[in-house]
Amino acid sequence: MLPNFLIIGASKCGTTALYYYLKQHKDISFPTLKEPKYFSSIFQKFPHKGIGDESVDLYAIKSLKEYKKLFKKISNIRVGEASPDTMYFYKDTIPKIKETLGDIPIIIMLRNPVERAFSAYMYLRRDSREKLSFREALEIEEHRLENNLDFIWAYKKAGLYHDQIKPFLENFSNVKIVLQEDLRFETYKTLNGIFSFLSVDNSFKPNISINHNPSGIPNNIIAKFLLSRENKISTRIREIAKFIMPRNLLEKLANESLVKQNIPKQEQENLKSYFYNDICKTEELIKRDLTLWK
Repeated sequence: MLPNFLIIGASKCGTTALYYYLKQHKDISFPTLKEPKYFSSIFQKFPHKGIGDESVDLYAIKSLKEYKKLFKKISNIRVGEASPDTMYFYKDTIPKIKETLGDIPIIIMLRNPVERAFSAYMYLRRDSREKLSFREALEIEEHRLENNLDFIWAYKKAGLYHDQIKPFLENFSNVKIVLQEDLRFETYKTLNGIFSFLSVDNSFKPNISINHNPSGIPNNIIAKFLLSRENKISTRIREIAKFIMPRNLLEKLANESLVKQNIPKQEQENLKSYFYNDICKTEELIKRDLTLWK
């Protein structure tokens, strides 16, 4: 059974949390691999050249045969997968999704693009992949992307939502837009709406106590050691830790060992200006008040 719904993005907008909330529902199933990235991977050039990108490339599914294997033993009312780069590479992914899966329900997670950009940056800092200051990273973003770094390095570009969302609304009849802020602050109400959208029991309340996939700077040597994806050796150690330690324990370690950082004031103001027009267009497109983002 192939997926009959997708969570398609955007990155660092709560897709991981949503994946773990939804998979607790008895009528919803996912493969163990959260981000197969099949619909984008078949069009990308591998390997990507960013620090630690090989640790991500390792799990990318590049053929329909491999993709089908992920779902071989899965059967349920709703079967999904959650690859955030599906939205970013919309020009290539939309035709392939329609060809392979048809007109299935699509869930899109969005977040204040300024906060999303800094969260992606801090995520790469957490994993010892990003070595530059936020300002320096923003300045060379275009150069990095031209040199075939993974899409997670697109701090600014990935937050230009309007042109990514519009084609999905035009090509799929059932698209639900979910704001990360709603999932964070009105979790059960938001999940109720998503369960209704997927036509499953909307009274179910999953465990939402774990903060999934947090960003921040490790404040001790053990956390830095276990979270690092700086090179092949550190990535291998991290993978062994994931295999040995329960995910809940790893998430607890990460949450307790990461120091949150504030976005530098000047970069915050610059990004507000950069995203302003796109936020206005997105606001009109999705019929949501995004004043707080502006």
